[in-house]
Amino acid sequence: MTLAEKLQGNEAVIPGLVSLAYDGHRLLKQLRISITTLRFNATDKSRLDRSCVELIGVLDGCPGRTLQERWPHFEKNIWPGWLTNENRLSPEHRWSWGVRVIVMARLVVPSWEWTSHVHLMKWVARLPENDPLFQQYQLLSSAVKELSWAADLSRAKAVRNGLRILLTRGYGSLKEITDADLSRIPADAKGGDTLDGALCLLGVFTRTPKRGSTRKSRLERLSPDQMLRIAKVPERFEAATTLYLETYATRISDTYSSLRHKATALAHFWRFIRDSYPEVKACAGVLPAHARAYVPHALERARQVQRGGPKDEVRITAHAWLLHVRTFFADICVWATEPYSPFRRLAPRVVPLQRDDLRGIGFEKARERRRSRMTARILDLERGMPNLRAYAFRRWQDARTTCENSVTDPRAKAAEVDTFWDWALLELLVQSGLRIEEASELTTLDILKRSMPDGRIYYMLHVKPSKYDRARVVPIGDGLGRVVAEIIRHVRRFYNTDSVPLCDHWDHGERRPRPRAPYLIQGIRHPSPVGIQTIRGRIQALSIKSGLKRADGSPLVVAPHDCRRVFASEHLNNDTPVHVIQALLGHATMDTVMVYAKLYPRRMIEEYRKAVRGLYNAYHGEESLKTPTPEEWVAFAASCSMRDMGTHLCALPMGDHCPRGLVCLGCSHAQPKRSAVLIFRRMLASHERELQGARQRQEPAGQIAARELEVARIHSALRRAEELPHDVAVAMEGTLAVQERIEPSGGMMI
Repeated sequence: MTLAEKLQGNEAVIPGLVSLAYDGHRLLKQLRISITTLRFNATDKSRLDRSCVELIGVLDGCPGRTLQERWPHFEKNIWPGWLTNENRLSPEHRWSWGVRVIVMARLVVPSWEWTSHVHLMKWVARLPENDPLFQQYQLLSSAVKELSWAADLSRAKAVRNGLRILLTRGYGSLKEITDADLSRIPADAKGGDTLDGALCLLGVFTRTPKRGSTRKSRLERLSPDQMLRIAKVPERFEAATTLYLETYATRISDTYSSLRHKATALAHFWRFIRDSYPEVKACAGVLPAHARAYVPHALERARQVQRGGPKDEVRITAHAWLLHVRTFFADICVWATEPYSPFRRLAPRVVPLQRDDLRGIGFEKARERRRSRMTARILDLERGMPNLRAYAFRRWQDARTTCENSVTDPRAKAAEVDTFWDWALLELLVQSGLRIEEASELTTLDILKRSMPDGRIYYMLHVKPSKYDRARVVPIGDGLGRVVAEIIRHVRRFYNTDSVPLCDHWDHGERRPRPRAPYLIQGIRHPSPVGIQTIRGRIQALSIKSGLKRADGSPLVVAPHDCRRVFASEHLNNDTPVHVIQALLGHATMDTVMVYAKLYPRRMIEEYRKAVRGLYNAYHGEESLKTPTPEEWVAFAASCSMRDMGTHLCALPMGDHCPRGLVCLGCSHAQPKRSAVLIFRRMLASHERELQGARQRQEPAGQIAARELEVARIHSALRRAEELPHDVAVAMEGTLAVQERIEPSGGMMI
């Protein structure tokens, strides 16, 4: 029988409170009946009886008609003194025994604060086995033991918190516990997440476990009228604005953040109209002069609420407010032309705020400053992102090695999990170009398997509609495929299952539940999906640890959206067409992609290469570009079948593109030569000295990780060269010698 079946079959009912008037003699009889059932020896039961008599004497002096009415006075005025060894009626070893009996008999409902001073699990362990509270205690203890992801201390805290809820709420069964009860657990009580997981395992909640932050910050969506009341919209304009927001959500978009921004922007405008033009009593009375007068007011208001930067700059925030106001009037003026439209009496004769009213007041310069800042940031990211990725990968590899060597150390296992997810989240965003909310919504069902006409298999990543309500697909290459496969492997290992389980997911931005699905990013020390703030915090903390710097020397804190910018710039560098990048990123227009194209002007580079080629020809003459003879072409083809790179041979097929550039030693196509062993040893010694010097100079962690990666590549090349069999090495060197003899002495440059 499962734990959930045991819980369903346990219809525990508590005796309830004594609703009659307080009577000490009747209460003592009830307590003595309870004492006979407790698992104590005869001597201890006698001491329990004396302690109960003394407690009743104290309760006789408390005010209140019933026992429950007297109990708060006991907790507030008498119990604190007993805790400090003041006015105790019993010896040290049994001063709380009478209180134990009256609470375990469920004759009173104590407060949460009072239960923090007693050993509840020791008390419950003395109850008889058929006692409902003891049965619930055993059931909860069995459930928390099955949670492999919980620590031992959290399991004990979870059981204690479960007992505290049962006692302080007067419940007779765990089935009566609600989400509200869990949300009332203080943050310093600990064990709340483990208790949540145990109750989900028992079937008390028909959902997946939640984290403490999720249980307490899960706010519901506000209605349009609630948004406007919070934004303090004047009453005279509240009905028109509510109707507009409701219509906008129905016709255009119900994105929660957009509705909140519109409500805030319109609230600023209506308060300005109320204070500056009190004669305007309705929305239809707004004139162009009123709207144009609001423009400088919005600029000044934006300067007052800005977080940083010079106070004299024009703020883009004001531009967003003005756009919302202009869109509001433009929409209601259009909707007012429809038959029987409720906006007919609300719309002014003309749109008060036009596009031309927002020109020439500084927004163009503000946008240019923002573009300049983004350009500088992209260049910093291009320089620092390789170091960050190398640092994240190195941390994970080191933690995995430590975990394999210390299997029984829970801290090593936790470090391996943390470093893996730091690497996985960073690589997933960099190699897919997803927005952070799109990555949070990924499921294993979004991995699509497709077949080409020739039978080859390829995979696509389906991205759900987000910003512009457009779905798209992203091809899964080798790098992205490895990241996705590692994530799925770690999630399966966390749950100890053969597949990624279904779980609930709450959209904090839209304040609504997402469909129950096998979400890809879940199971980081807790059986629940990872939130957007967790992803953002992990990447930011990783960039700080790596020591990334801007061009001016200030720290470079990477945000998830920066990974999207790196994805765009890398594809532009690899000659991916602009319209393809637009489709991969899900941009509405090519203008956003062209920002990266301006950073990397390919035509300028090509023209520069042409000029350099012209200087080369003028220096070396036309002989360097003459048509080769058949003998020269045979020699050229022979040398390219196995390209000699000096210290190693390149086995990449002729005509294939090399994605690694000049980083050859870490490539699977590179075969180190036996004759280059001494060169590799000198290279290894030199790089190790530089690595030691970098550590002494305390270079950023990202640069140290890159140096460590170079040392590992050279060490691997040296090992492969030393392990090469003698006969194979002789054959390779002999082939190269033959190629050198048949190569012509002059004429064509190879």
